[in-house]
Amino acid sequence: MRYEDRNDLLKPGYLDFESGIKRYDDGSVTIAALTRMPRCRAKMVHWWFGWVGGTDQYKLWHPVDHLFSDWADRGNGGNYYGAKHLVHETLGGSGPVHKLRIHFRDPLEVFDVAGYRAVDGIGVCARPGSLERPVNLGHMCHFVRNTDYGCEMRSRFWFGDVHSQNDGETLPEPMRAAIREEALNDEFCRGLHKHNIEEMGYLADLLPVLYRQVTGDATF
Repeated sequence: MRYEDRNDLLKPGYLDFESGIKRYDDGSVTIAALTRMPRCRAKMVHWWFGWVGGTDQYKLWHPVDHLFSDWADRGNGGNYYGAKHLVHETLGGSGPVHKLRIHFRDPLEVFDVAGYRAVDGIGVCARPGSLERPVNLGHMCHFVRNTDYGCEMRSRFWFGDVHSQNDGETLPEPMRAAIREEALNDEFCRGLHKHNIEEMGYLADLLPVLYRQVTGDATF
């Protein structure tokens, strides 16, 4: 599944590729993971991304890999659309520290509007990139839909559409290809797949109680 096929996530049921790593001839990579979240609802996941703030809260999400958290351009009231999450993390508790800038987007800018509004769920969409150089690696989405037992999260990292974080700046293709080859190595892709499964597992455990404690909302 490539980024241009993203609206397939709006369809009922499951796709042929729901978890794993898929490489393409042009150097692009799709990383997918499926997390089932009993007693959670999509609204809780949406709330989480508007609530999680500094490093102490970020460590709740993964106490080993998550090292630092801050935000830029996040408005009041828990609105994270347009905000940048500035994080440091490892993948698997060792190896290099990845310093990331994750620029969140309104899902109505990403998906077919009518199709998205018809789904009982939410999409947490972003452009993931580097904190150390003004480059994004592509696109990502945690697509959450409600179920009879809670909800499920279908994560997608669509890497390969390397682009500048500076509006209006176009990167030459040789530079984009070099960044793809350097950044999207097997170690990084395997580590991110493992990390995503782990962090969303932590979130599935903590979110039902935390959400109700902080918001006072006990509705399912």
